[in-house]
Amino acid sequence: MTLTFEELSRLPTLSWCARVELSGCTFVRHGSGVETRGDGFVEGAWDGDFAAFDFDRVTTLAGTGGRIRGDTMVFAAPFHPMERLFLLRKPDQVLVSNSLVFLLEEAGDQLDICYPNYFFDLLAMVREGIAAPAALLRTAGGREVELYPCCNIELDSELRIRRADKPAGPPPANYAEYFGLLLSTTQALAANAAASQRTAKYRLVAACSTGYDSTASAAIASLAGCKEGVTYAHSTGVSANRTAGATPVAVDDSGAASLRVLGMTATEYVRGDVAGVAGHPRAEFFFSPVSSTDASTRLMEDQLKGSMFVSGRNGGRYWGLSRACSRANFREIEECHLSGHALGEFRLRTGFVNLPIPYIGALHGAAIYRITHSAEMLPWKLGRGTYDRPIARRIGEEAGVGRELFGQRKRGGGPKMISQESEEDFERFLRAEVPPRVLQGLDPRSINERLRMHRRLRHMRTEYVHLPFALKALDLLRTERMHALWNSTILYRFHWGVAKLRERYATH
Repeated sequence: MTLTFEELSRLPTLSWCARVELSGCTFVRHGSGVETRGDGFVEGAWDGDFAAFDFDRVTTLAGTGGRIRGDTMVFAAPFHPMERLFLLRKPDQVLVSNSLVFLLEEAGDQLDICYPNYFFDLLAMVREGIAAPAALLRTAGGREVELYPCCNIELDSELRIRRADKPAGPPPANYAEYFGLLLSTTQALAANAAASQRTAKYRLVAACSTGYDSTASAAIASLAGCKEGVTYAHSTGVSANRTAGATPVAVDDSGAASLRVLGMTATEYVRGDVAGVAGHPRAEFFFSPVSSTDASTRLMEDQLKGSMFVSGRNGGRYWGLSRACSRANFREIEECHLSGHALGEFRLRTGFVNLPIPYIGALHGAAIYRITHSAEMLPWKLGRGTYDRPIARRIGEEAGVGRELFGQRKRGGGPKMISQESEEDFERFLRAEVPPRVLQGLDPRSINERLRMHRRLRHMRTEYVHLPFALKALDLLRTERMHALWNSTILYRFHWGVAKLRERYATH
């Protein structure tokens, strides 16, 4: 096996695409922020010594890369399931990339414009977890893009592909062990990200709101040396029962007070300002038209450059009280929005490392669930229904954050908006690219017009899907038709986003 690199300054700084040939040669095109050596390449940080370059053998890799191991080329995906490797097979070569758009461009292929349901393909993958066979996305050229989260992909000299699980490490037995795992891993990642041997170094930046998960994650980051925090001034609440489709209202969700208690500076952003950003900022987040939190992160671009971005994304799935929190293999059966999954292209272009703290050790969901319900955690249970997360509360309070500052009320994400300029451009895309026979069969209503039934679906999946036979019942009742994107023209924002981003990956 040999490696040849071509660095192209016009590519997104952390992007890469590898072409592995039958001859044993691997040719890699990459952006300027990818670290390269004769035997491998990587973008990101991991819980190990940077000089050893063993990112493919560690438990926690926040990023992606490739490494020669004997006569095998090993590609490593992130430790969390919100990003993945993309792979496409050809008769005499295999393409692998950390970007779907880059992979399609290098393959000379594109999405199938007659097929609207890529979002639901991805949603099914996330609900099935990482132990399921690779998800497949069909292309216009009759090929299939394979998606591999949370694993290594090994290619031998005959281009045979083998998926290998990442090491999970031992499960924590109690809170002290679990807290120690979260903190020591974050400290190791921070040390790796700042290693002197690096071409590109990363500083910690923590997101924080008034919620449980981000506050606990920011507390961990502060103990690992983080001095810089970001927050949104407002999020979305509802004026009545959320399952009844009540009217959204803006509520204070700033985590600035908690960040200052933790010894960090706090920069506030207003979510809705993303609609005023020039160009087409929502196109970059094409993986999910309904994840407003991902798209709003675009406002933080300047601050996130060169950072390791700490978040509490999806912490409730591992720190909550529900039996679903004892999940295995990241099987997130309640997922409806793909929240967190749309950051990839923005991250690669901006140049930051994604570190969602709750996923550290989360392959041990059953052990974390037992700790949550153990006697030692009773002082941190508030007894307020399902929005009660004793692990997160203990982390925050023991770091000095007052009980009244966080975890009092569940907030939503933010306005599900797209700029008028982008809306008009998307409409032109629909008329010019989507065959009329396909378009005529789709619902043209906006997301906001379909939110009432969507909220009911989300509530059912969040609160009841872990119960015996609940999944079968939801399938039999065809409840997925309640989803805001079901049979919607908005599904084509996936295709629109890919089309908008292709130019940045043009290398020929």
